[in-house]
Amino acid sequence: MSQTEKPAKTDKTAPATRQRSSMYDSIKDVAKRLLIAHGYHKTTFGVIAKELGITTTNIHYHFGNKNSLVEEVVKDYVAGATEGQKNIWLDETMSLQEKVQAEIAFNRNLFRKYNPTGKTRKPWSLIGRLRLESDVLTDEARAALAGFTTEIHGAVEFAVAHASRSGELKRDTPKEDLIFLLTHLIDSLSVFAQDAGGFERVEQFMNSFSRVVLAKYTK
Repeated sequence: MSQTEKPAKTDKTAPATRQRSSMYDSIKDVAKRLLIAHGYHKTTFGVIAKELGITTTNIHYHFGNKNSLVEEVVKDYVAGATEGQKNIWLDETMSLQEKVQAEIAFNRNLFRKYNPTGKTRKPWSLIGRLRLESDVLTDEARAALAGFTTEIHGAVEFAVAHASRSGELKRDTPKEDLIFLLTHLIDSLSVFAQDAGGFERVEQFMNSFSRVVLAKYTK
């Protein structure tokens, strides 16, 4: 090594940083699953710590308090769900009928994640679950949940406008009504699936919507 060369520095903090990042993500993953299954009140630091084999102090170190943890989980979940929905409704290569089928497939995958046999009706959407307990959430968490509906409305509005411009929809289509129905249908599928006792009823409902409503106004 020449006198002008300096030895490469060793990043002694990298392993610790990776470990903290891994634990941070693990805590969020467990919290998400518990929140979906049991809701806000039954998801405690004690239960999370027991599942991960850590102390509650470790969770406090990463997130401070329960509301901060839940807020992080909600914001991340909503961001992922919003992206999934936009991938469907902003796709200009699919017809509205095809988008409804893509919506069914998207939600079926989520349902199966928490109901692998297809025979149970366990909650499978964090958005649907925590809307029932929004009074205990932070303002930012509530805003994220509300923002999901806003984003869905915008994506569906784009899809309907594109279908109209491309000639897929008939001239007499009540576009605002169609946007309203689709938005609220998408927004409530998880609750509907749980109440109906299985995903088959959700699929039947969506297909009925396609046959009765969309078929009337699409060419």
